[in-house]
Amino acid sequence: MRVTVCVCLSFVMCLNLFAAIHASGQSIREAMVNYEVHDADLKASLEKLQEQSGFSIFYSSTLLNKDKKVTVNSGTRSVAQVLDLILKGTNLVYVDKGTKIILQERKSVISPAGDTAVPRIYGMVQDEMGEPIPGVTIRIKNGKKYTAADQNGHFSIEVEDENPILILSIVGYTTKEVTAKGSRIPAITMVRSFSALNEIQVLGYSSTTKRNNTGAVSSVKANEIAVQTVSNPLTALQGHVAGMEITQDNGLPGGGVRVRIRGNASILSGYLPLYVIDGVPFTLFNGSTPASDALNSFGISGASGSLSPFSMIAPEDIERIDVLKDADATAIYGSKGANGVVLITTKKGSHGNTKVSANVSHGYGEVSRFIPMMNTEEYLDMRKEAFTNAGTTPGTSDYDLTKWDQTAYTNWQKWAMGGKAKTTSAMASISGGNAQNTFLYSTSYRKEGTVFPGENNTITFSNRVNASHSSKDNRFNISLSANYTYMKSDLPKVDLSSMYNLAPNYNPYNADGTFNWDLGVGKNPAALLLQKYSGQTYNMITDLNLRYNIIKDLAIKANLGFSQTNLEQQNIQPNRSVNSTALTDNQLMDSKGKNDNWVVEPFLEYNKSFGDAHLQLIGGTTFQQTKATSTTLRGSGYSSEALLHAISAASTVIVYSSNYSLYKYAAGFGRFNFNYKEKYYLDGTFRRDGSSRFGSNNQFGSFGALGAAWIFSQEDFMKDIKPISFGKLRASYGITGNDQIANYMYTPLYSTASTTYSYMGTTALVANGVANPNLKWETSKKLDIALELGFLKDRILLKADYYQNRTSDMLAYITTPMQIGVNSYAGNLPATIQNKGWEFEVNTTNIATKDFSWTTTLNLTINQNKLLKFDNIENSSYATTYTVGKSIDAPFLYHYTGVNATTGAPVLEDVNKDGSIGSADRHVGNVGVPYYGGLTNSISYKGFTLDFTFQFNHRFYYLNNTLNNYYYPFGYDMTNQSTAVLNRWHSAGDVSNFPGASKSYSSNYYYYATSDANWGDASYIKFKTLSLTYNLPRTWLNKARIANASIYARGQNLYTWAKQKYTLDPETTLPGTGAGLGTGQYIAVPQLRTMTVGLNLSL
Repeated sequence: MRVTVCVCLSFVMCLNLFAAIHASGQSIREAMVNYEVHDADLKASLEKLQEQSGFSIFYSSTLLNKDKKVTVNSGTRSVAQVLDLILKGTNLVYVDKGTKIILQERKSVISPAGDTAVPRIYGMVQDEMGEPIPGVTIRIKNGKKYTAADQNGHFSIEVEDENPILILSIVGYTTKEVTAKGSRIPAITMVRSFSALNEIQVLGYSSTTKRNNTGAVSSVKANEIAVQTVSNPLTALQGHVAGMEITQDNGLPGGGVRVRIRGNASILSGYLPLYVIDGVPFTLFNGSTPASDALNSFGISGASGSLSPFSMIAPEDIERIDVLKDADATAIYGSKGANGVVLITTKKGSHGNTKVSANVSHGYGEVSRFIPMMNTEEYLDMRKEAFTNAGTTPGTSDYDLTKWDQTAYTNWQKWAMGGKAKTTSAMASISGGNAQNTFLYSTSYRKEGTVFPGENNTITFSNRVNASHSSKDNRFNISLSANYTYMKSDLPKVDLSSMYNLAPNYNPYNADGTFNWDLGVGKNPAALLLQKYSGQTYNMITDLNLRYNIIKDLAIKANLGFSQTNLEQQNIQPNRSVNSTALTDNQLMDSKGKNDNWVVEPFLEYNKSFGDAHLQLIGGTTFQQTKATSTTLRGSGYSSEALLHAISAASTVIVYSSNYSLYKYAAGFGRFNFNYKEKYYLDGTFRRDGSSRFGSNNQFGSFGALGAAWIFSQEDFMKDIKPISFGKLRASYGITGNDQIANYMYTPLYSTASTTYSYMGTTALVANGVANPNLKWETSKKLDIALELGFLKDRILLKADYYQNRTSDMLAYITTPMQIGVNSYAGNLPATIQNKGWEFEVNTTNIATKDFSWTTTLNLTINQNKLLKFDNIENSSYATTYTVGKSIDAPFLYHYTGVNATTGAPVLEDVNKDGSIGSADRHVGNVGVPYYGGLTNSISYKGFTLDFTFQFNHRFYYLNNTLNNYYYPFGYDMTNQSTAVLNRWHSAGDVSNFPGASKSYSSNYYYYATSDANWGDASYIKFKTLSLTYNLPRTWLNKARIANASIYARGQNLYTWAKQKYTLDPETTLPGTGAGLGTGQYIAVPQLRTMTVGLNLSL
């Protein structure tokens, strides 16, 4: 039924696509904007309109009345209507010049021809391409006379002296001085100035510009997302946001994505940022430990592992993503923003004629990087050598040497992951509206295959509706956003990449065609293909935003949101897919989960200007509830393998697991924002949060922040420093909390005991923990100091942030004495973790002409993590895990000194000289100075645009040089090795860094696997994105009544440079760890190199 609804909606969309007729291009009377300002000056009002509308507005700043304040109530209007409201009561008029809007005085400033009563100079102003620039202000230097150029760029001005100096200025161009000789002077060419400082940035419950922001915020816009071939919008941020680490669990569709902002600040508590969609907090964290936003945290999983909720949102629907990082930017969200805030704004409808757009693409993905492995001859030599070194001979169970073909060879990596993952996507949207109502409807379809053998794919079908309405007097505004997504996954149950190190001469089939189980249970890759995972996800996200202007300066607003996710999963395991000695029955795991989340946020907003000062006050409350339920059943005793999809067909059904959790959260918040002359800024935020995850003694916490900024480039002492066009200092300090722990940790928990233990025939309960009513908020103190500079009229923008975050009262499990009857309880550790570092962002406009433009963006983050203090750590269970003064990401390692030249065994340093190797001999591994970032370029020439991004990460981590059973010698069992092991010790007298092969086990091999021999530089550089787009000529499109059309070719994850070559992907995460970011050790399908071609058009 749900699928049918989606298909019907898509059919309606297609009808609209073919039926709608749209004029090519929009005038200022057709283009619509949802615009609102309160007591703003003319300059700020015009800048905001320019940002929202996309039209370039030119005017002379001298024409603006600085005392004039503008108020336009929220509503959707045409650009022309907004201009009328802004300019009401002024002596200015506007001229529509297509994509340009020119402001000038109502009276003509040019004297009639032949007027010679007063000496005048006549001239004309043009841009670099020779096009006239209307509205330019021309004034006499050190004089009082001024005028403005007309629609054709012509002007005349009275002069009193001979050869006066004219000063020409207009927003968007560099001010120019010209010495006028004679009454008629040659055409004056003005050069366009470049600045991204007026770009709008979305904040908590409001918005501002980059110029006026007091917090640490980074933004990624729709055009930067659109050039990437990603299905999860979070992955589009990789390499684009300073201070933000993003990694993927694997390269399978729907797989988990992990995000961490400004380092690892907690031992147990989560590092998940808060996600806000269209102004409404979106929470799917359901209290798992460690913290996870995976849809299937309490269910089952297939080859893709955890499922990201953001794979439910089509990247094509996103207008922009803003990332808030420091205390000033995030404090309005209280403890929810402790780990940063990610604001996702979706595309909205616009006022005017109906617009229809469509985008279709097709491509494929493949694994671009394989681990160099031994061939059959090299592998068998290693195995024989292992027996020789141990003084034994192969037995009958050593099948690779005694039974299997000694010349056969299979590259198991390419067998498991050598296919092509075909991808097809299509998107269509329709939008329009009038002065009071706007709408946008979009639908998208995406089918993604895998690199595994056989037919495996994930289909995602998404529908989004955005609508808004404003009353005639614009006092009331309502907007609705609703997204419904259906995703169906048919994948293997097991990630087949785990088969990469099978013996190269192994054959999964016996001579009679039956499965070969020589390797043991679950080790036959061909049989594993019969084990299937099927998942269906139904996801709905709805947001409602209300506003009513009570009086001129006071408005009441409300954000309401509801999201629901239903997940139905099955793991099918036929008995023939497992060694018959281990399982003689068909089995089905059937899991159903549901997550409901609602949030209500009513608040008041007050805006008032007092001369050169402006004050904004916001106060409100937040109420939120999240309920998660899941049940997993295991069915067995099926009479036929064909019935395995139905749990009702099982003869035996047991409840394998069941989960229920309820989380409630409430808060009150307030914020003030004060600015004076748009030069001095001060922000303050306070929030009182309450969480159901803490006991009665500490259920509420108080948090807040202060932020300030000074735009010193507007001071008089900066006027003569011409190269610096913009300069700002800002700083913030704040305190916030974190409640990302499991639900009910403060209360005693019990589980059902084994049936062996009962009382009067009733199964007993066993205590899992003890009550701790003093469990309290983890607290973070955050400092941020930043310098922002603009050079050469803002063609070069530089931003440098220094941050220091200290987290204390660490939430963790504390070990208890055995007499208590439980192993540990939840409490607060007397420990403090510090993350400090630098973030750098550079944006340059290298070239900008009519036909050619080139921009570059670079970001770099240097983060250092340290455990500042941990009282009495030596007597805690964490003494062998963390060290005060070192990074919490640093491991304890044995020191590997080399190979015993006589025996080939690994040698470890006996640090304490007690004659044996033990935990006391370990040292803290070197993590170096981690840094990461990205470099993006966008080059346009006429109709062609080339975009490309490089992502880099420098860090130390576990290497993957040795691929045996990890704690055993090379050749110990039937496991292949990387070619690195070819350099192993072979015989007495050899000098090598790799131990020899052996069938004799000793504890030194375990120590070797956990030593610094397997720790080192795991850095990498990725050619992340490449996109080439060609916009079809306007002359062609006009004939076909098409507004815009383009064709494109795109690539993702094209190449990886890494010092460590013995891993599939140095970025791949290790599931289940606290950091869980880019360990490069866990064997999983890597991110695929994808290539796509597509067509994009608008009517």
